[in-house]
Amino acid sequence: MRDAGDRYDNEGAMKQNGKLKHMPAKSRDWLEEECLKLAKQTRSGREIQRVTIRRLNPKGSAPNWKVADLIPQPAMQYSADVRAALAHLPGTYALEGDRD
Repeated sequence: MRDAGDRYDNEGAMKQNGKLKHMPAKSRDWLEEECLKLAKQTRSGREIQRVTIRRLNPKGSAPNWKVADLIPQPAMQYSADVRAALAHLPGTYALEGDRD
């Protein structure tokens, strides 16, 4: 007989696997443009002209990219706000198979 904890563990695994299968792959240019668009929507990111990303080589289901640089870099007290606005993107979209 299974208990509620087993059901919860299986549902979590299914959701995680489903997310991996359905995470859309996007080009580097598309991801950088989407990051720039979101960064400019923050009060402290209006002056940002470019966002660069870096490919990661994760094990398992971790995101395969991250925000590398904001150009020009916002003042230190505001940089965290901009990066927080972008934080969900690596878990939402995968970087296509191009190599650096």
